[in-house]
Amino acid sequence: MTRLYLMRHAQTADTQRFHGSESDIGLSEWGHEQSRLVAGHFKGLPIKAIYSSAMKRAVSTAAPIGMELGLVPQQVPALHERSMGALAGADRSAFRHVYMDAMSAWSSGDMDHTHETAESFRMMRDRGVPALVELLNRHQATGDSIVVVSHGMLIRVLLASLIAGMPIADLGAIKIDNVAVNELIWYGQWLEPIRLYDLPDELHNPPEDKPFW
Repeated sequence: MTRLYLMRHAQTADTQRFHGSESDIGLSEWGHEQSRLVAGHFKGLPIKAIYSSAMKRAVSTAAPIGMELGLVPQQVPALHERSMGALAGADRSAFRHVYMDAMSAWSSGDMDHTHETAESFRMMRDRGVPALVELLNRHQATGDSIVVVSHGMLIRVLLASLIAGMPIADLGAIKIDNVAVNELIWYGQWLEPIRLYDLPDELHNPPEDKPFW
């Protein structure tokens, strides 16, 4: 069994726009502090490896965890955020309805729904699930614990695809705030959740940065 700590990156430097795979934005000042604080929560755990997407916001979140544990994070490009296509860089408030239309369609079973040039649920699943499963299987024989730092929408897709018994209709109920950690056990073909959305009070974003979903 592999124990997985799957978490979203820290707060970005611009929280008012869509930042898909097209936007390699870094972290805000608070995001860097979040990363430092969340790293302390891994102290003393028997983590054997840390992985992140190759995007700046994920790499910068993984780095303090690596320093805390004496490990060098490894980058997995396939774990990047959803491609937002025509909405890349757009104001989130103005186009929230497009985002929510996709969530509604996916939750209803239409995994191919998307807006212009953006990734659908199926496209994210087909690149993200094999990448994560490869990491999980790499550590399966030795029963290692690993940390994976990825992105909000992809984390939703991964959890909905790999947790046994989780219907896709529950997709919108999966919380994915910055630096929230999901602890799961990999049994070779499915994930069993131990803790979902572990986010201590001191790691919450300030009130003005309200969750988009």
